[in-house]
Amino acid sequence: MRYKSFEEVIGLGECCSPVKVSVARAHDEDVLIAIKGAVEKGLIIPILVGDEKEIRRIANEISFSIDSFTIIPTNTDEEAAYEAAKQAHIGEAKVIMKGLLNSTPFLKGVLHKDFSLKTGRIFSHLSIFEIPGVEKLLYITDGGLNIAPDENQRAQIVVNAVEFLSSIGVRDPKVALLAANELINEKMPVTVECQNIMKLVKSQIPDCQIEGPLPLDLAISKESLKHKGIISEVNGEADLLVVPTIEAGNIFSKGITYFAKGTMAGIVLGATVPLVLNSRSDSPKAKLSSIALAALAASRKDND
Repeated sequence: MRYKSFEEVIGLGECCSPVKVSVARAHDEDVLIAIKGAVEKGLIIPILVGDEKEIRRIANEISFSIDSFTIIPTNTDEEAAYEAAKQAHIGEAKVIMKGLLNSTPFLKGVLHKDFSLKTGRIFSHLSIFEIPGVEKLLYITDGGLNIAPDENQRAQIVVNAVEFLSSIGVRDPKVALLAANELINEKMPVTVECQNIMKLVKSQIPDCQIEGPLPLDLAISKESLKHKGIISEVNGEADLLVVPTIEAGNIFSKGITYFAKGTMAGIVLGATVPLVLNSRSDSPKAKLSSIALAALAASRKDND
């Protein structure tokens, strides 16, 4: 299945049972608006962690009835991250969401030695884009978390993303390892790395449709392939684009957002549950879409 829009993902999520989501430091208007939207669509049941007085005040201001939801009072970022992660550790929550705190304390909570939320695989960021004029959602990794992953870690990043896509119903995604050229050139180390990463991924997912190195045009354009006379397994239909560096991913993603007017949802993978990490600057649609993707993955995992 190839999703055409976030609305399609949200619609599928509405057909599933709501998933419990623990929210670290939920006392923020933008966060609670996103949570309210997800609740109204039947996607989630929130567990609100943070300043209880503020949570209730903000909820009242935005006409969000939270009386039936669990609220866990905490005072600091560290306490909120710990308690939110604990809910997943004990099996109460199936998704953890970052609220009004930085990513570092949030991830430290997930990785805390008291909890069994690690899988042994690297944590990685997956960006999901809805782009005007593009007929399907586009997935990009990792432009948001890992600064300088080695080849083994980059292979894990790909496996994280492929498994997540499978969990939301995108079977056999076509994966392109991006570089500036499709030819192997030792003077361009990224092209050599792409070949090695492809072999590592194939050793874990033998039937994965993965190819690299590929420049962006050959990854997404059949016309470019035809013009250059190149035969490609991905065939210009890449679902998942794997960037060579965090800088490339960051620039590419912001280019899509600011120039192509795309909407980005974001999920962190590698834990036993999906992690929702949104920026405060993200639109309500982006926040809701991130929640919907994580909830859909968690719901389908429970039903497997």
